[in-house]
Order: sequence, then C-alpha cells, then structure tokens
Amino acid sequence: MPKKTGTPKNVLLATRVTPAIRDIVEQMSHREGLNVSEWLRNLIILELKRSQALPTTIRSPDLSLELDDDER
Repeated sequence: MPKKTGTPKNVLLATRVTPAIRDIVEQMSHREGLNVSEWLRNLIILELKRSQALPTTIRSPDLSLELDDDER
C-alpha cells in the first residue's frame, strides 16, 4: 500500500440534513464510486477553489524517467 502524504484528515465537520437529502447524497456518491465522506470532501474542495478561498495548485508525483541513449 502506498505511503500517504499530505495533511492528515483528523478534524470532523458535521451537519444535519433531511433523510431525503441524505439519500440523494448517498446515491450520488455511490454513482461516482466514492463513499459519502470522500464525495462531500471533494464537493467542499471544489466549491472552495471555485470561490477562490482555496489555492488551486496542481501537485504532480515525482517521476524519475530514464532515457535511452537514442533519446538523449
């Protein structure tokens, strides 16, 4: 299993919704192959970036590429 990097997610953010909203959120999250927590986290982050309250940085993995002699 890959080593996790970044800030640990150890703060709980809770809210109350109606059963109908909960059901819709569960359906939407499962449709995207995510659990409810992951789906809501992604939704919050997208909205924070859209409103420019959160930086929109792109982090790429460190890649080590080896070139053949012909490619150098």
